[in-house]
Amino acid sequence: MEGQAAMPYQGQPSGPPAPANPWQPVALPDGAGPSYQGDDVPDTDPEDNDDEEQPPKMLPPPDLASFATPPGYEQYSAGAPLPPPAYTAPEETSAPLQTFTGIGTMNEQQVRDAICAYADQQCCYGTGAAQAMTFEKMEASGGLHYQLETFTETRTTSWQHLPYQGGQVDGPHCGPSRGPWDIACSPNDSFNTHEKNLEVPHTSNIKQCHNCTGCGFVRCPKCHGRGKVRCSSCHGSGRRTVHRNGKSERTSCSWCHGSGRRRCSRCSGDGRIICPICQGFAQLRWFIELKVKFTNNVEDFIHETTDLPDELIRDVSGKTVFEQTLPYVWPISQYHVPAINENSISIVERHRTAWPNSKTLQQRQILRSVPVTEVEYIYKDQKSRFWVYGNEHEVHCPEYPQTCCWGCTIL
Repeated sequence: MEGQAAMPYQGQPSGPPAPANPWQPVALPDGAGPSYQGDDVPDTDPEDNDDEEQPPKMLPPPDLASFATPPGYEQYSAGAPLPPPAYTAPEETSAPLQTFTGIGTMNEQQVRDAICAYADQQCCYGTGAAQAMTFEKMEASGGLHYQLETFTETRTTSWQHLPYQGGQVDGPHCGPSRGPWDIACSPNDSFNTHEKNLEVPHTSNIKQCHNCTGCGFVRCPKCHGRGKVRCSSCHGSGRRTVHRNGKSERTSCSWCHGSGRRRCSRCSGDGRIICPICQGFAQLRWFIELKVKFTNNVEDFIHETTDLPDELIRDVSGKTVFEQTLPYVWPISQYHVPAINENSISIVERHRTAWPNSKTLQQRQILRSVPVTEVEYIYKDQKSRFWVYGNEHEVHCPEYPQTCCWGCTIL
């Protein structure tokens, strides 16, 4: 197969004859030698050890350059991304109106409940401080979380193969192959990363299995084609040491009946196993496979003016201030916080050219307002602060005033 010159397609309504049943190893009678006759059989029996058994030896695939490639796929069968259709930028005059909603806040009772629940959930925190602390100042603000999702599609092609079991072959005789971007393939759902593999129509052709050279079997990896393995009980000696009446004596091994050898359990003594590539059918159906990868590319920006760590805003819920889903979104440019406008423009512009080998299917941008309340409190002459954030009323309190490292006995 290797080095074979590329031949033009010769389509047939059906492929060459395939065996009615795949090749199967034969259980040989005792005393019969193995059927495997290759020149790679070792001179001695290998040890009967399943832990050291190697997988079947695989031969390299044929030279794919020797395959006659269907028109339109001459440069696109090696796994490289295929250039998508040309991108057309939307006209700025068609930009939709941007309308924003307000932000939410929380009251003192909600803050008190949140700090009490926080203390109660910690292993060594006393809840008394949460109940008794005095709130000197509560300042409500809103953390802003802007996120842009760009849902893209990338297509690659490669030669693949399956065991050929006979039957019709969808080759070039059935018609010309459609281009890689002309084959219909829709995502299961938008903004969710996943892959689909499709067979390109009219690209099948039948070849002899390269791994077994068309015989349907390969050398058994356990006995290396010998059909026998060294007995693991006596290690090939045929005899074992047994202890009877306080004495040791050598006796014939009952596992191998004194021969030191046992029939290979993998191939039943045949020395051959089914070829793992063609599954015993001796032939392969080669075809071009189209891999379609849908990817949700996400980038975000967090604007939060207090000392609360910004990353905490990302994982809590808030109120959606603005949301837009379009083939190509327009950046936010009319919000009253300049940092949001600036970063939205920057991120949207970056996503326009970030994936030149992918097709943009859809974009979605969301601006969320997450309620944040910074609380300054006093407890037993100790002043500090904590933050309550998100609709879940999560608490960030790095200096809680009542902790214990010797058990959970504080009330």
